[in-house]
Amino acid sequence: MIEDPAEALGILLEELKRQKAAGLRRVSVSDEAVATLKALAGAPVAAPAAAAKPSAIAAPASSVRSTPLGVTPKPAAVAPTPVIADAPIFTLPAGTKAERMQALRQLVDACAETKKHLTGSHRALLGHGSLEAKVVFVGEAPSLEEMEAGKAFAGASGELLQKILGAAAISPADYYLAPVMVWRPEPPTQYGKRPPTAREIAFNLPYLRAQIDVVAPRIVVALGAQAFEALHGRTPSITQARGQWFDLSGVPLMPTYHPNYLLHNPSASAKRAVWEDFLLAMEKLGLPISEKQRGFFATS
Repeated sequence: MIEDPAEALGILLEELKRQKAAGLRRVSVSDEAVATLKALAGAPVAAPAAAAKPSAIAAPASSVRSTPLGVTPKPAAVAPTPVIADAPIFTLPAGTKAERMQALRQLVDACAETKKHLTGSHRALLGHGSLEAKVVFVGEAPSLEEMEAGKAFAGASGELLQKILGAAAISPADYYLAPVMVWRPEPPTQYGKRPPTAREIAFNLPYLRAQIDVVAPRIVVALGAQAFEALHGRTPSITQARGQWFDLSGVPLMPTYHPNYLLHNPSASAKRAVWEDFLLAMEKLGLPISEKQRGFFATS
């Protein structure tokens, strides 16, 4: 069961986008489901005339409050959207890849805007991996787990990505893993999760592009909507774009689903869709592909 309401709503929206892209125009929703969605979103829910069946996703107990009659409840407090400075403009000095990446690290560590969004012992999160990588994988904004680990793709999504890379025979010497932002977006709700704003993405994009420029990979793979929107734009959607090549300043860009999507939607069709994208990436890299590999997660 998904315990985080924000995460549940995100998964629901992704699934609705997928169905819309597939041609579905109407969705039947029961009264119980509508009540559940309102509870997840923090909206007041009218008491049903009769007892309803238990929902698969329960609203957290903390969202249910008793209010005296005649008293209008105050809306839940939401943290204000942070004011973000203009995107940084800089040029890295000449030198080896290691020297240029170190210069970028010093630049990011000294960034006043970035410092405003770091808490405790957290450090701005750059990517990690081989500076001679053939492929750069770009993921989502850092999670709390990643910030505390000081490493992008920490946790379950990273473990799944490593399994996919192993199946594709893409060695550690050939990849670099980067988050789309160097800090974790401040949470506006008690659930502590939200996607980055367009302003946050725009500020962090020069740092991401600088990492890609230093590594100079043969291809870039955008894992998820956040990464693809940052590198290409909001259209087409990740559902419509996956499986196709786009241009990123002369570097082939492949969008596909983030490993988190597979963790929440472990269907054979979803796994096959991501694997087909990885097969295209392998072909672009000139890696040998066996018949066994081509048949992974085949649905027929």
